[in-house]
Amino acid sequence: MSQQIGLNGTRSLELAVGRVLRLGIAASSVCLGVGLALALSGADAGLAVPILTTGLIILLTTPVARVVVSAVEYAREHDWLFVTLTLVVLLELAASVVAAMFGVKR
Repeated sequence: MSQQIGLNGTRSLELAVGRVLRLGIAASSVCLGVGLALALSGADAGLAVPILTTGLIILLTTPVARVVVSAVEYAREHDWLFVTLTLVVLLELAASVVAAMFGVKR
């Protein structure tokens, strides 16, 4: 049975978001796995720590990349309401990063 999608763009969005999520999780998993293996094997921390940090950064930025890809796909579909809503979500994510970095410290 073939999938019937109302708009071709909906399927395109699903594929693009799926690709971003798969790539982000795979890259993060590889970095975290290699970094963990290095750390557990007693390798120099100067090598393991940056690899682990990279894995965590990729893992944390994957959802942000998903939002960016969604905004681009909605723009390609000329769905301006969803472009606007997605950009609001992106601004909220950016504001939370800024607040976490420069917020009030107790």
